[in-house]
Amino acid sequence: MVLRINPNHQALWRNPFEMQLGTGTNPVRLGKLSNAQERFIAALYKGIADQQLPLITAQLGLSSKETSQVLKAVDGLLLEDQPVKNSKIKLDEDFVVGAFAEIIRASLLHSADGEKVLIGRASRSIHISDLDRAGLSVALGLAAVGVGHLISHDELKVDKANLGPTGYPTQLLGQPRVDALRTLLAASPNKTMVSTGKKLIENKRQKIDCAVLISQQVIEPSRYATWMNRDIPHIAVTFDSERVWVSPMIIPGQSACLFCLEKMRTQQDENWPVLATQLLASNKRFDDAASQLFAAGIVIQKILARMDKIAGFELAQENLIGFSLELKTGLVIEHTWPRHEACACQLIS
Repeated sequence: MVLRINPNHQALWRNPFEMQLGTGTNPVRLGKLSNAQERFIAALYKGIADQQLPLITAQLGLSSKETSQVLKAVDGLLLEDQPVKNSKIKLDEDFVVGAFAEIIRASLLHSADGEKVLIGRASRSIHISDLDRAGLSVALGLAAVGVGHLISHDELKVDKANLGPTGYPTQLLGQPRVDALRTLLAASPNKTMVSTGKKLIENKRQKIDCAVLISQQVIEPSRYATWMNRDIPHIAVTFDSERVWVSPMIIPGQSACLFCLEKMRTQQDENWPVLATQLLASNKRFDDAASQLFAAGIVIQKILARMDKIAGFELAQENLIGFSLELKTGLVIEHTWPRHEACACQLIS
């Protein structure tokens, strides 16, 4: 085992006599350090094998008490030993350069080697229902953070409504959206694969780790029933006239589902099913750029928390809360809902 302070926790001097390790809400402040302790901290940034610790501290002239004081103070900053098991995946050098911020973020989130976290993501498969502008933003973001396989049953072609700075370039007009996404990713240094859902054999479909559902105003229940029946976690995005709404990560058998939400809405307004049916038939779109990019960021964060957990890199607490952005006020609102007593999802707990 190697004792190493995460190098992404920056070493700063608050004044000539006090050092600060890391920024944010919980930095470590160290005052009245001896020269030997300062050198010890510098060595910890490079890494010290635990069996070599007594020898190195003796060479530095540190007492057992002084050594313990430093190790106790920096304990929360040390990298955890979490190797990726049996992985033959290696990150492309050009991809690593472009993903430098992703690697740093992954390292700070999980107190681990950031590249190992991204290697864990490379074996994950995510299904995206629609590759419109919103779906494209999610897809490109997932590729940027190292997800290895994107899947979609989208069979539409790129039309003029899909073009623009937050959409597809004009050169891809008329191409199938799956092929257009594949073309965009091929032009950048990453190895993310893009597959058409209908061409996947059944055992590959069963290996989907998470699904993203994108809709305007209302989601057709049959769309999320598919993922509930397959016991696959999924997250929903809905754009409407006032807000963009992102669900919590729905984990079949563990959390309230989207059927629970619909039953709750019907209890609150008995005419909701009638309204929802009409909204499903509407061709209005509300995925403006602000809504689109907000939703993509939330979706990517939630998927990564789930995927990294599967790979063995767990957050202290997985966020199972949904969010909406109110476009008029700019307020971001948290939302959850309980399981509905009449929902069949309780049967698979």
